[in-house]
Amino acid sequence: MILVTGGLGYIGSHFIVQLLKEDTDLLIIDNLSNSKLDNLKFIENLTKKKINFIECDTRDKKNINKIFLNETIDTIIHFAGLKSISESFEKSSEYFSNNISGTSNLLDSALKNNVNNFIFSSSATVYGNKHPSPWKESQEINLPESPYAISKIVSEKILENASRFQINFKVGVLRYFNPIGYHESGYIGENIATSKNLIPAIINYLLGNSKILNVYGNDYETHDGSCVRDYVHINDLVDGHLKALKYIKNSNKNFDIWNLGSGCGYSVFQIINIFEKLTNSKIKISMSPRRNGDLPYFWADISKAKKELNWAPVKHIEEMIADSLNHYNYLSKTN
Repeated sequence: MILVTGGLGYIGSHFIVQLLKEDTDLLIIDNLSNSKLDNLKFIENLTKKKINFIECDTRDKKNINKIFLNETIDTIIHFAGLKSISESFEKSSEYFSNNISGTSNLLDSALKNNVNNFIFSSSATVYGNKHPSPWKESQEINLPESPYAISKIVSEKILENASRFQINFKVGVLRYFNPIGYHESGYIGENIATSKNLIPAIINYLLGNSKILNVYGNDYETHDGSCVRDYVHINDLVDGHLKALKYIKNSNKNFDIWNLGSGCGYSVFQIINIFEKLTNSKIKISMSPRRNGDLPYFWADISKAKKELNWAPVKHIEEMIADSLNHYNYLSKTN
């Protein structure tokens, strides 16, 4: 059985849909702090399958231990965690508690119950601001600046150390760049009301929930002054997880890291322009000061994932945004 933490969140729910296509035995846990219970219903409707779900926080050591004792788990896919860079400066202790302690609890239960496969959702933010793009997995990493990034690199190190001393314990770390897009049905989404990311903010604007779109900084050293990011479609990201899991199960190595991105960057203004083109509308923007922790630009070197996982992104940026609009169209009908 595969245990999927944060399985009702944005990435987790898309991953679950793909797993169920393959008739995989799985269990979802989620504390619903950054996800939607509606996703459970949507996934079951899409897949025509009943899902084993337990509402649980990964920091709840007693219940986590109970789950491992009651279920026959052989693999953990760990999506659960808080994920806003800017928010992490305001709530650093919560980010350390949720992201680091939650990972430690899962690891402890995994080792006690001979669960030997662990895929961890990390972040490109661990690279910090000391390296030119594209960022490579082999780059030396100093302690990054944001509490969010610190929580991810510390979690990576905890898992790496465990893999060194446990002969059969294998870990695959996936460093995400910027996942966007949604399932083709448009049903499965994220909690856009709480998300701090650009695409949910644009969808919120298109839904009429906000009168303007805030753009944080137009004085960066980029071609148009706005931040440049590497975007990858959620389906491509899910495919990377499946290939990483297959890899670690068949590998002689106990620990490995891969970047999952597109390998190129697009600015905030470019993303807004594509939305305007596809919706044939004008988005009203308001310039706001730079957010704490935001870097001018970064994108991935994905050559390692291409070589070792036989993985490469399929969807280009306009397809990613068109699929994001599928979710907007669904929300606009239900609001």
